[in-house]
Amino acid sequence: MSVRIELDNSTRTVFTCLDYVSGKVILNLPSDDTVSSITVKMEGISRTRLEPPRLEGLEERPREKRRAEVEIHRLLYVVQTVFPSEAIRENTTSNTGFTLKGGQYEYPFRIRIPINSSCTLGAAPGAIAGGLLQKVSFDMSKGTLDYARDSNRHVKGTLPPSLSGIPGNIAWIKYFLKVTVNRPQFYKANIRQHDPFVFLPIEPPRPPPTIAETFARRKHEFITVPKTPASATKKTIFLSVFRKEVPSSSSTPTIIPVRFTIEARLPSPPILVPNDPLPLRLLLTKLDPFKEVIVMRTLQITLLANTRITAHELYKDELTQYLLLSVADLHIPFGSEDAPLNVTLEADSSLWRDRAVPDSVSPSFTTCNIKRSYQLKIEIGLSRAGEQHYDIVSLIFEIEMYSGIRPPQQLIDSAHRPPPMQPTRAVKTNSSLTVPTHSILPQGEKGERKGSFSTNTSPMASPVSPTLPNRPHSSYNPPTHHNDGYVDFTDSAPPPTYEDAIADGIEPVDGPRRRYQQEGAYYQTLPDDLNAR
Repeated sequence: MSVRIELDNSTRTVFTCLDYVSGKVILNLPSDDTVSSITVKMEGISRTRLEPPRLEGLEERPREKRRAEVEIHRLLYVVQTVFPSEAIRENTTSNTGFTLKGGQYEYPFRIRIPINSSCTLGAAPGAIAGGLLQKVSFDMSKGTLDYARDSNRHVKGTLPPSLSGIPGNIAWIKYFLKVTVNRPQFYKANIRQHDPFVFLPIEPPRPPPTIAETFARRKHEFITVPKTPASATKKTIFLSVFRKEVPSSSSTPTIIPVRFTIEARLPSPPILVPNDPLPLRLLLTKLDPFKEVIVMRTLQITLLANTRITAHELYKDELTQYLLLSVADLHIPFGSEDAPLNVTLEADSSLWRDRAVPDSVSPSFTTCNIKRSYQLKIEIGLSRAGEQHYDIVSLIFEIEMYSGIRPPQQLIDSAHRPPPMQPTRAVKTNSSLTVPTHSILPQGEKGERKGSFSTNTSPMASPVSPTLPNRPHSSYNPPTHHNDGYVDFTDSAPPPTYEDAIADGIEPVDGPRRRYQQEGAYYQTLPDDLNAR
């Protein structure tokens, strides 16, 4: 006996909320066999595995290795029985199953992907149910035996995206279809086959366009100490030993400061989308009436992805860097020598205009045991025109990454009619940005000492606060933890439920989708603690 899944639209590589996943189950029987039922399940699993640090024992005993912690959350669980039909199930009470003759059978199915995660407490699909064997997995390649304890920490929000590629495979989020052929005989194992698919959630509704911008700013200064005249410093060894010279005021070097601010700006709120051009602006403002041109010598733009991984009491931050742009040997001036004070001078954006975040980057999200957040780091090399050395100034943004799949208008309209909610506890957030100062005093040419320093790092802020729609998303607002195990998002009502979306007749999303390709491990066989369910 063998079974497999064949999708109707096999060319679609990425699915999103409200999509219909349809196809057929193909069952091949080499001979007559008895079957109780055939079910198709759509599941989404978030799994983490962390090893605790090794502890030094007393009396110089060898270090003791403690058991790894495994945390599993079933974020999505939709079941459809394709055999027997509903009419037969209602009119029969037999437990002996149905005998099928040898041959090939096809059973169609059609399941819609919901919007929200179904991971909750109690008997909900998010709870790890089943016997002991369904909580134990054995990895033959590593020789490890893991046990997944129940977790009482759950997040209610939009389904998170598929996630893979974390080093060591210590955290992943997988979506798949699983067909199970149930057999009535206890001595015959049920036949299972799973078919993974890539999921990317829809975006939250975007705020209306505004002229507001988010910025990261630093004050920087070049310092030049002119060379002391040779006549004032040329002394014999004898005089330097037996005579104490009093330096004249004419030999005291005069410090000539060159002060300015350098800043990077993004539209507010700072939202990036893979494959979209980088909406970045770099600006410089003179603070002193110096007659010199500030030149950009190097530019590096890096996307920093931080993955917070939690497994019960253990947690780990995994940092991934995506290099978006790195260029050197530049000579891009900010204005001219006669540029006025306190007027922003913008650099030519053609250098990074065609750069974009790669389509393999997941959107920002927060789920029960995994959280993904992003920062945009900009490192600018600056110098005065004609100088060889340059100083590096770093600017960092806290940003939100969106999936690029916009919700249907019907869904946006339904978000303006949310059901009443119980008041939730407010959560204080801190959006201030602290950038360390940078100080370099290298030795210049012709005996001159040159240097620079940066001060007055400003927080990331916007001159105008845009109005955001009242619609939560897994990428918005830190969750509030309650004693009963639930986590609520404040200041907004939950998005429409699966049943609400179907009742309102909301059509699937119609528009372009990026590839969002996953690592090879995403398509491998499920662990024992998941495959047996």
